Amino acid sequence: MLRHYGYSESMGSVEKRSLLSLSEFRELYDAKWPVIVTDIIPFWEAYRTWNKEFFLTHYGSQNVLMRTVKGRLNESVAQVKPLSDFVRLLDQTTDPTSWVYLEDELFLIQNPRLRAFVGSNYLLDENMFSLFPPEIRPWDSMLLWGGQHSRSFLHMDPYNWTAVNAVLWGAKHWKLYPPGQDQFLYIVPDLKCGFPLECRKYNSEVDAFDVDIERYPLFRRASHLEVVQTRGEVIVIPSGWFHQAYNINECLSVSMQLMSPSNHLAVLEEIVKGGNLHRDKLPPLFDSMGPVEQVKLFMSLIPKETLQSGEDTTKKVLKQKADVIV
Repeated sequence: MLRHYGYSESMGSVEKRSLLSLSEFRELYDAKWPVIVTDIIPFWEAYRTWNKEFFLTHYGSQNVLMRTVKGRLNESVAQVKPLSDFVRLLDQTTDPTSWVYLEDELFLIQNPRLRAFVGSNYLLDENMFSLFPPEIRPWDSMLLWGGQHSRSFLHMDPYNWTAVNAVLWGAKHWKLYPPGQDQFLYIVPDLKCGFPLECRKYNSEVDAFDVDIERYPLFRRASHLEVVQTRGEVIVIPSGWFHQAYNINECLSVSMQLMSPSNHLAVLEEIVKGGNLHRDKLPPLFDSMGPVEQVKLFMSLIPKETLQSGEDTTKKVLKQKADVIV
């Protein structure tokens, strides 16, 4: 496929592409290799209008979920505060060991007019998560806003989906770890994602940007790719890849997810692992069905109590945000 599209067979980097067709994306990258696409975000209204003043003027009083770090990443504390308080803290922190990071799964969903500022992305147009019942459909627009030095954990995304991250301003330094290296990554056991549909959570104990190599000696054997994503770029990270993002400067981005015919079975497997459906419930003809039919059938077998639990989870998170007195 690389030769077909005129590329060398060296896969030691993350390419930055424009005018990438959907067929080429699926054949070369989808559920296979990370890529950065440069010509999607510049057409979004969010790209043209979102800035700090915009958020403070229109949404400053709304509560947001954020993490505060004083020390090392594993000492971070989750908090709920008004967005105006987050921005005040953001402007005060530039130290590598003291920073804040807004990571809110539901802020854009709570504000559909704001969510409409996020434009179309043809890579997500045929997203099979649309086949999920609304009660258990993953929240699809996570707002991420952090100051210099803020960063995510080293992790693999919930449900083993394809991760999609769009930078509206600022820059991110990514470290990406291809599959098959779990024995080097010190994955935290028995974590749950707490999403509408329960699943395993795959976080590493290691901070790839501040490694305690004496505590995690095997980590040095893990191979990885590095790339810097800048304003107006979308990065797509395939299923099975652990990754960590470091905000080089103040950075605002929106993360989404993709379930496609290339990774849908991996996603369904995670749902089984989460205890939502026993694989014995799948009929013998399941393996002979097409991807869309498989997902529709699988969703039709999800128990009603699981659907109710998913709906209750979303309501609970929203209520917790609304009830916080700061």
